[in-house]
Amino acid sequence: MARKVEFKKFLIIECTARELYVACGGPGICDMCGNPSAIGYYIAVMNRWYCPKCFSEWKQRAQYYPEDANVEKRNYEHYASLFGIW
Repeated sequence: MARKVEFKKFLIIECTARELYVACGGPGICDMCGNPSAIGYYIAVMNRWYCPKCFSEWKQRAQYYPEDANVEKRNYEHYASLFGIW
């Protein structure tokens, strides 16, 4: 079941490729490496879906910028509603 993931101040949703497909038609292909993944992470600030490996690598270099918060929140709220996360 899709769920919110806590990481710094970022808004992130963990979901399966099947949940991604049902919610919004996404194919479960990592936006970073291009490989299919059974599970992944929607990173709202970038509007991207990453496989676990790429997500882990992104976490090592991620920096939070408060000026991106409005766009991040809008993206997150849109996808959270599609996944049924309230």
